[in-house]
Amino acid sequence: MKEIISSPLLLTLVVIGLLYIVGFSLVYLKKAYTRCLEMGITKEELRKVIKSSLVFSVVPSLSIVVGLFALIAVLGVVWSWWRLSVIGSLSYESLIASSVSSAIGFSTAAEMLESATGREFGVVMILMSIGMLSGFTILIPFGKKLSMSVNKTKEASTWKYVLSGTFMLCLFAVYVPVLLFGDTIQAAVMITGLVIAVLLGVIASKSPKLRWLSEFIMAFSMIGGMISAIFWTNLFQ
Repeated sequence: MKEIISSPLLLTLVVIGLLYIVGFSLVYLKKAYTRCLEMGITKEELRKVIKSSLVFSVVPSLSIVVGLFALIAVLGVVWSWWRLSVIGSLSYESLIASSVSSAIGFSTAAEMLESATGREFGVVMILMSIGMLSGFTILIPFGKKLSMSVNKTKEASTWKYVLSGTFMLCLFAVYVPVLLFGDTIQAAVMITGLVIAVLLGVIASKSPKLRWLSEFIMAFSMIGGMISAIFWTNLFQ
């Protein structure tokens, strides 16, 4: 497994994929920019939109960077870089890595990184890549119709919030039991991150001067949780 995750071939394929995505984004940025000018939007207004978009893109990415360092210990640099740069999420990748490592006989995902074969890592790659595509197979035939239906009437707009809330509850139902009952240290870290997130949310909502904190809640809670892992590990081991 270590030979694959550090191989020049995998690195080359990942770089090609990332360059394609960057190129794709730049092409559509140019198309959108040209279309806005045709609609009468001034270049000054567009520059303001681009600047604000850059800020709101950089801030959420801080939590992704923190997640990258956590995932590197499980999947190596190259594959972690690819997964979190494209469509993956730290929770999904970590869950898959942990589930596969348990299924093939390793006690932790970190142990799998040390001892797994290339075939076993191939299972991880397939589940992370092809398994994630199930959402697209649903969205291709039904996505547009679903999006239009929830915005037609006021009743539908209420349904939109119900649907969104149900989706989040399903995520909690899948991930929280795994984190809370799988390992004592893991549960303590999750609760620590949750407490930090709630406290920051309350502070940001109560104080107008500190509303900027709301943009950093995920990053700060993840960093706080990772730092607390050192304390919890020393306490419980």
